[in-house]
Amino acid sequence: MHTPPNDPKKREALPETVRKLPEVPKIPVGSMGEAYEFFKQIEADLKAAEDDPELYNALMFVRTRLKEAMEVRAREAGKADDWAEAMKEHDTMLLLRPLFRAQNDAQEYINTYCGLSAEQKAALDYWGKKTGIHLPRPEVFEADLRWNSIRRGSILRLIPDPELNHTWFECLKAVLLVLLLALGLAFAIGSYSRIATLVLLALLVVVAATWTRDFISFIRKRRQEAG
Repeated sequence: MHTPPNDPKKREALPETVRKLPEVPKIPVGSMGEAYEFFKQIEADLKAAEDDPELYNALMFVRTRLKEAMEVRAREAGKADDWAEAMKEHDTMLLLRPLFRAQNDAQEYINTYCGLSAEQKAALDYWGKKTGIHLPRPEVFEADLRWNSIRRGSILRLIPDPELNHTWFECLKAVLLVLLLALGLAFAIGSYSRIATLVLLALLVVVAATWTRDFISFIRKRRQEAG
């Protein structure tokens, strides 16, 4: 009964079709593997239907009924414990899906994380222990937001941002800035000008510190995207 979410004609019939499903559909002996593949496909469809509440709820109905039927078959086959562990992983990923989706938007991630239910928090703890991967706490994103506000709303905005250096001209500006400061510092030292030396040295430190903080944010974003 698989219906691709991106097929408008078939999609219209899906909600009504799933309502007619029995409370717990029976899975014939020997077809557990096929049912599990269908279960995974339903979960893939759920991701594609996240912006369509009606379709999402219909697919969740199918998932719940299929999960119950597979649980019955697992008990009959004497594999209830293995099945429970496998389903815990699937349920965990489903519970944490809103948090995974929000990782590319700092404010949305903070709001989602702070709004986690007790069940979702337990799932987050289980997922961390199971995979060894721990999602950042909202404080990390709050620090990034504060830095972005300072970076864009102060004199620091005059320092080229490495993350935005996607063209040769922008890269050239960053290189020229460093060269000018370095040459100016060398000239100041050569002319024994203490004040100019201190000022230029301070500017170099500010630029280096700013780019270091930019680099930390850049690496964190790349890790999130890779995860």
